[in-house]
Amino acid sequence: MHSEQNIDDLQAKKTHYEHLLERQNRKLSSKFDHELEQHFWRDRKERLIKMLHRAKSSIVVVFLIFQFLSIFINYLSADAEFLVHDISRNLISFAVAWLLLATIFTITHRPEWHQYYAKVLSVALCITLAIAQSILLSMQTMSLIWRGTIIISLALIFVYLTLGLRPRRAFLTCMLAAALSFLYLKITRSDLPNWVMANSLILPNLVGLALALLSISTERIRFLQSIVIDLDKQIYSLLNQHFIHLSHQDTLTLLGNRRGFEQNLENAIVHAQQTQEAFAILFIDVDYFKLYNDCYGHECGDQALIKVAKTLLAHIREGDIAIRFGGEEFVLLIKNTSWQESEHIAQAIIHDIQQQKIEHAKSQISSYLTVSIGLSLYDGEDEISYPDILKAADQALYVAKDQGRNGYHTASVRSQDSLLL
Repeated sequence: MHSEQNIDDLQAKKTHYEHLLERQNRKLSSKFDHELEQHFWRDRKERLIKMLHRAKSSIVVVFLIFQFLSIFINYLSADAEFLVHDISRNLISFAVAWLLLATIFTITHRPEWHQYYAKVLSVALCITLAIAQSILLSMQTMSLIWRGTIIISLALIFVYLTLGLRPRRAFLTCMLAAALSFLYLKITRSDLPNWVMANSLILPNLVGLALALLSISTERIRFLQSIVIDLDKQIYSLLNQHFIHLSHQDTLTLLGNRRGFEQNLENAIVHAQQTQEAFAILFIDVDYFKLYNDCYGHECGDQALIKVAKTLLAHIREGDIAIRFGGEEFVLLIKNTSWQESEHIAQAIIHDIQQQKIEHAKSQISSYLTVSIGLSLYDGEDEISYPDILKAADQALYVAKDQGRNGYHTASVRSQDSLLL
């Protein structure tokens, strides 16, 4: 019942997320509720932080190659009279970029610093962009300025798509850097047209923001799909466990059945051999049950077996095992017990069944339903197999029946000797 409830709960959650997924596919800017929204952004940030950490070496190599090629091309392209001025500024812009990368890699390397990632990165990014943009657009060689606008555009797109900042935070950070660069350029480069600065500082941010929003929408879909897939896995796992449980359960009494009992008994044997903690097997048979069925019908017979099963469950502890072995036969596996304790359980079961006074007019020993019990105990001292202890309990049961039923009998697993009690 508990497993079925869990499956129903998971299925309800899956349906909810599937509805969210459908809405996300229809509407680009569809947001989640507050808790799920926070979960999404945390997941995205951690995923991108891990990606940056894994790709650290590749980013460094690519940036080094890009730096050398850029400096080399700028060296060939710069006007001779501005060569030293422009190349020195080019080197400063790359130095600032290296400081930003060092900051990013330091934070991504320390998990305890991830909580400060957005705030620290926003400040470092604003300073870096303001300096780099101001330097690249203050070159004296016009071809280097145009090349600088391309570098600025690529850098901004990189910022919006890969650094893990929310689009609004990234846009405000980059626009603040753009405003600082604009003020610096207006003061130091009055000859630079406003449209050039707008083209370099504003348009890339708008493009980056649009790409970020498209990317976020796709990531929201991926996020919901991952949740649905995870819920599917949980549902299938619970269903698999439920089916296994059903295959090991008797459908009438809801006790275990023989399918899974063999493994449980073998485990108990190994445990006893390792720890010398004894366990007992009680083989229980309902006396004259065929006559009971013939007299009262199979439906009443089924109800009688259910009452017997409930009685058995009432006399065992958590961790002990009760199964319906077949027909009117039941088996109990009592762990960490002794002869005295297991005999007391057998006596209590026999007494309890009698006290229920389940009428049995065809019984040859009583007016009510009774049971006979064969008991064997294994303490781990001798090497035995799965059938040995069952055989001992079964033989004890037959002796109990031969001695008049409505009682119990014990048998040693080692010697197979029986002692009537």
